[in-house]
Amino acid sequence: MKKRFLSIVLVLCLVMSMLLSVPVFAAGTIALDKTQFTAGEKGKATISGLTDEEIEYGAYLGIAEAGERAENTPYYKAVIDLPANNVWEFEAPTSLGTYEVRLLDGDEKLIASAGITVGAPKAQPGDIKISKAEVKLNEPMSVTVKGLTNEMIANDAWLGISEANEKIQNTSLDAYIANLPADNTYQFKAPYNFGKYEVRVFSDGVTDNKESVLFGTVTFDVVSSKAKPGDIVLSKTNVQPEETMTITVNGLTPGEIDQDAFFGINLANDKLENTDVTAYISNFKIGNLYEFKAPSNPGNYEARVICSGTIDESLYSYALFGTVPFTVSGAPVDEIAAGTEGLSPWAAGEVNLAVDEKLVTDKLLSQFPKNITREEFCELAVLLYEKLTGLKADVGANPFTDTKNPEVLKAFKLGIVNGTNPEKTLFSPNLEITREQISAMLLRTLQAAMPNLQPTGEFKANFLDANRISPWALSAVKFMNANDIIKGSTTSDGSAYFLPQGNTTREMAIMLVLRSFNQFSKF
Repeated sequence: MKKRFLSIVLVLCLVMSMLLSVPVFAAGTIALDKTQFTAGEKGKATISGLTDEEIEYGAYLGIAEAGERAENTPYYKAVIDLPANNVWEFEAPTSLGTYEVRLLDGDEKLIASAGITVGAPKAQPGDIKISKAEVKLNEPMSVTVKGLTNEMIANDAWLGISEANEKIQNTSLDAYIANLPADNTYQFKAPYNFGKYEVRVFSDGVTDNKESVLFGTVTFDVVSSKAKPGDIVLSKTNVQPEETMTITVNGLTPGEIDQDAFFGINLANDKLENTDVTAYISNFKIGNLYEFKAPSNPGNYEARVICSGTIDESLYSYALFGTVPFTVSGAPVDEIAAGTEGLSPWAAGEVNLAVDEKLVTDKLLSQFPKNITREEFCELAVLLYEKLTGLKADVGANPFTDTKNPEVLKAFKLGIVNGTNPEKTLFSPNLEITREQISAMLLRTLQAAMPNLQPTGEFKANFLDANRISPWALSAVKFMNANDIIKGSTTSDGSAYFLPQGNTTREMAIMLVLRSFNQFSKF
């Protein structure tokens, strides 16, 4: 019995000896405050579970790419050097990718790890703001960048300007964000070529032979200036062959003049790309005046101003500043000179051409600044209809009690006008017509002359008062603007207005009828 008890004791001692000789594996852990980082962003790792012996024996922390061997983990921080709370404050790598924060013992054996991802945030709406979405050649402009972290800026975040269709990897460096003023605004000049461009912001510089990471973009268009009334003025719009005349051009930007903006003379129906240089605007005399001789052959011509002479001819339509028509006659023709009856210089050319085309009644060749009435415009509309169709309009039955004008009755029968009261018995002949009313009447005239005409179109400009256009007139207003018949008004700050309830002067109404004829007589 004693021998058996002694044997059991010996076995137990042996087992205890074996158990004491087995190494105790570390139970350390890593807890991160987050797992998604931007390049160089600060993070925190809390270490727990290590024994005092492991800490004293050289346990340390490091960061390595995921999949890297444990023994190749760079040494960052000894656990023994951490504060009492065992929190390690570290910076994420500057290269994008997947990494591990690692805890290793003094023999470079992995105790624990926690994965992190270093990525690049993308710009939110409003982070990249351009001063102007449309600019002229070489016009000063700016872009302001927000949303980048201090780490990204320190890591050489940068911006570049490229054509919109250029590959991202071909973007050239224009400025490092760190070199910008405190508000991160970059001042620059628009390119010297027309087209769509992008300001591209990258969240870091090129690191480890990898491409920079795109933070975001903002687009802008380099466009040509467009002539306003009075910007292009000819001294005469009806001249003899080789008669001396002058042209005055205003409204071009310095950048457009530097890019060889020019004017040329062509037959009115000649293609725009066939426009040859008559003179560069930079060579005009003081006052932007240039003297030249009219063509030697009779015909209808245009003086065309192109904003840049350094572009391909196929882009002339993009760069067209404006045109002014004039006629070279074989015999002297009476012309209404600017100033006569208040005729504006910018309207004289088109008014005289309208007279030549027999699109004006004699009654309207006076008091040109006066607002046109419903009755007067009906007379013009009927002339336009007859000119487009080659037909004489018929006088219809008279439903009105306040007019017997046969031209009004013709317009009523053609569907160009209606009554102004619910019963449709009043025409209100002396009522001054508004711009939206004239748009609707012109469209109805064109539809009467061309029944298959599709009255579709969209605004060419962003009119700030578009919401004031009456619903019944909106499609007509869009159609007139889309076809360059009624162009709207632009202020000095570039804002565009249609002025739908504004009145229309006699000279402007005559010009609108001429433009409608020129635009649709070719159909």
